[in-house]
Amino acid sequence: MNRVFYLLLCLMVVLVTSCGPITSKQASKRDNTELTSEQIFAVIADNSLIMSAYDFSGTVYFDQGGLLSAVDNENQQDVGKWDVTDENQLCLKFRIWYYGDIKCYKVFDNQQADKLTFFTANGAAYYTAMKVEGDPAALAKQIEKASPPKSVRQQIASQQSPSPATSAAAEPTPSKDIEINTSSENDSGQTAKRLAGNCPGCNMAGMDLKEASLVKANLQDADLSGADLRYANLRRANLNGANLRNARLNHANLPGADLSNADLQGADLSGANLLLANFTDADINGAIFTNANLEKTIGLASKP
Repeated sequence: MNRVFYLLLCLMVVLVTSCGPITSKQASKRDNTELTSEQIFAVIADNSLIMSAYDFSGTVYFDQGGLLSAVDNENQQDVGKWDVTDENQLCLKFRIWYYGDIKCYKVFDNQQADKLTFFTANGAAYYTAMKVEGDPAALAKQIEKASPPKSVRQQIASQQSPSPATSAAAEPTPSKDIEINTSSENDSGQTAKRLAGNCPGCNMAGMDLKEASLVKANLQDADLSGADLRYANLRRANLNGANLRNARLNHANLPGADLSNADLQGADLSGANLLLANFTDADINGAIFTNANLEKTIGLASKP
């Protein structure tokens, strides 16, 4: 009996390990070819992929101009952008899905199985995909609806001949290679921003955290009353129970941030990106949301 059980156990282990998700290193040994940037572009530009992962199943159309449009199997839709890098990666950025984060993948082609496999930076398989010629799901229409009006300012300006007075007054355009630092922060200010990345329960009332990079910061129950968080990047930050009374959050980036149970009385969130932010049981009395992106927020019954 024990011998039979042992044999069955060994068989199960073999089956599980052989059927489990492969890594990018294993893929190259199984008739899979890693695609170059040029090959990725040739495969997907103006075509669609039926993509499947543990958290997504649907169709994505890739416009040649770098825009994408998608619909999942529950008929939920989104748009976004795509690009290929000089490191042979395909990068995707949806407007709403995945909190608008940029995700980049190595792409392997298995011609025998007629499928593509997307691998993350750590080599783990994420998506499997099947190519579909063109746009049979008519997803390009969604891109057209979501696209903002095109600017013609540069075209108009190029057709105008500037007057001598205007040319004399114009300031030279700085080179893109030159970093202009207008910050007057001292070392203690930089240290504060660094420490704020993981400071649950800390007292940071009135602190200058303007333009701070606080992606996924843990500031649960922290006192940030009156703090200057203008233009700060608080993407998916944990602000559960935080005191943000009268805080300045103008144009702060807060997609996916957890603001549940937070005190936001009198806080200024004008122009803030609050996509998918969680406001469950937050006190927003007197908070200012002028021109803020409130799309898909949680816990806000109606726009303030």
